[in-house]
Amino acid sequence: MQHSGDYPGPSPDDYANVTALNTAFIRATLDLKGPQCGRLAAASFLLFSLREHDPAWWEDALAEGRQGDLMDPGELSSAELRSLQIAALSFIWQLCRRNPYAVRIISGATIAWCERTIQLPLISLLNRVGARGDLVQSRLLDVPGISSRLLSDGISADKVVRRSAHLAALQTLLTHTAAENYSRLPAAACKMPGVMRVLDK
Repeated sequence: MQHSGDYPGPSPDDYANVTALNTAFIRATLDLKGPQCGRLAAASFLLFSLREHDPAWWEDALAEGRQGDLMDPGELSSAELRSLQIAALSFIWQLCRRNPYAVRIISGATIAWCERTIQLPLISLLNRVGARGDLVQSRLLDVPGISSRLLSDGISADKVVRRSAHLAALQTLLTHTAAENYSRLPAAACKMPGVMRVLDK
């Protein structure tokens, strides 16, 4: 997807970055290897959310002089996930500045969210939220219209079936964007049960 009218879509380089981020996310959180990992990572959107549809979270996270409280989620315990989170924030921040319409397709974010995110220099943004344990949220657990489709047909060896599943999931992402539709990725990811645990290296 390149252009639609006056609105430029994601570039091939943008999609390459999405695939790389998805691959890192899958390796950190799912027990998928080989071809199945590559098939799922090839989805044209991020398999995780940066809470793009939770303005209250972002207002609190970016507030001047924010103080921690008893419910503060703390920092990510996994260096692997922390690196992924910083890479994702950096990619999305620069894409918000360059092409917010592409961000909409890649992560479902609104133009308003993009504008709010780039109010801070990148280094300030990373200092505020780069290590927070409640930022990244998976789209592969309990997200109606997305999770089951991606983890079944989305890893099919049949290219037509796989592409259809990815496109259907993208359509759902773009039309159902409430914050509660995403499953939280806990800060203590290494203790996550079942399929969402961080893999032992």
